[in-house]
Amino acid sequence: MAIKNRFFKSLFLTLILGLLVAPAIAQKNSLSRIDSLTQCLFHSNADKAKANLTQDEVNSISEEQFNELSASLGTIISFKLNDAVRLQMRYMKDPSSGFLRKASDRKDIYFRIFEEVLDKKGLPQEIKYLSVIESALNPNAESWCGAMGLWQFMPATGRMMDLEINNWIDERKDLYKSTEKACDYLQSNYNRFGDWLLAIAAYNCGPGNVSKAITRSGGKRTFWEIKNYLPRETQNYIPKFLATAFLMNFSPASDETNNRLENEELMVQVPLTCDMHFKYISAVLGISTESIEAYNSTYKTQFVNCSSSSGLSHPLVLPYSDAMQLVQMHDSIMAISGNTFDPNDYIKREIHTYYHKAGKGETLGQIANRFDCNVSELKKWNHIRSGKIKPGQNIKIQEIRETCIPVVNPSHQKFFYYLVENDNSSLNSICSRFAELDIEKTKAENFVASSDAAIAKGTLIKIYTKAVNN
Repeated sequence: MAIKNRFFKSLFLTLILGLLVAPAIAQKNSLSRIDSLTQCLFHSNADKAKANLTQDEVNSISEEQFNELSASLGTIISFKLNDAVRLQMRYMKDPSSGFLRKASDRKDIYFRIFEEVLDKKGLPQEIKYLSVIESALNPNAESWCGAMGLWQFMPATGRMMDLEINNWIDERKDLYKSTEKACDYLQSNYNRFGDWLLAIAAYNCGPGNVSKAITRSGGKRTFWEIKNYLPRETQNYIPKFLATAFLMNFSPASDETNNRLENEELMVQVPLTCDMHFKYISAVLGISTESIEAYNSTYKTQFVNCSSSSGLSHPLVLPYSDAMQLVQMHDSIMAISGNTFDPNDYIKREIHTYYHKAGKGETLGQIANRFDCNVSELKKWNHIRSGKIKPGQNIKIQEIRETCIPVVNPSHQKFFYYLVENDNSSLNSICSRFAELDIEKTKAENFVASSDAAIAKGTLIKIYTKAVNN
């Protein structure tokens, strides 16, 4: 497990762009990390299943074999085989359910992200299977009650955990931030109850309900002892979690024989600190906006609006090959101007909300036709599970309005990029090779304390020439 964690920790070191990222110190060794990512593609071992039990073997597994296999995970989470867990395993292995296959098709993308964050936070790696039962590893999953994302945060819980939710952005869909906040929430539950199964139960029903169940049980402190005092959904939640974790380790839904990671499966973050529309990124990279949106549905309007968070960094998540191309084309990105990109493609989208009072006998289908939307959208906007509505009921309608934004020309200050190739280089030694440089501006923009301070080999720095007069 330690070897695997070290691999994933190195695999997802953040890629930093010169123009789009603030300090060069944060960019340290960014290009050498790209090289290490390339090596990982060909020298890594995929996270393979430790066994491959058939459906019959799962149905007839003994408690001794279950305990032996579970112990091999080396986890501090307590696995137990009982009728409730066995029932969940039989259901999941039933070919007609398709539960595990959906998750197996997506796990190579998302588990790498989860494992990196779990390793950083010091949580058991098996926590990643919680997202399987929450969302089937679908970052766009939304429940009838408004829970959203891989970890199914409710709006109130998301805001409580400092996830940004507004007309522009919903960080419950952010692959990294939502995972970090889920880990923080689970760690808080564990600190309160001292047991990981109780922490996971509290993730489902809330810590208040777990505390009440402990009190009603006479002070018992394990899930199985307080199970009957918990909400019915939570009573099944832990068996489902244990069954999922066990089967995805020892009875995968698909044959995993390919050890080499495909470029499309390797996701990396590219932080942005300037406003940018998906259409511009699409034009630069030559990929569709749908491809970008697939892993960046955090941005509701396909517009990365950094000013909405006082200029804080907002990352894009891209497949390895596209991220590599983005790094290589940073000069094109920094040269955003009206001459190089059509302002008409730089679009601001705003969501406007209004309400319609349902008439007698009026259906969701009729309302959808009237307001040019579909029934599924109406259900989502109004958190309606069935298709039935009552006369006089206020139905929320959302409309996206688009406005063209003129592209802002870059600063008149000229600059270029320089890759530090030698150890013990400093700004003074680097700038001495060029004429008419603004050393103070270069030092400030790269967050370098002293012009004589050593800059690590592999660092990409932004060097400014003297300002150009208008």
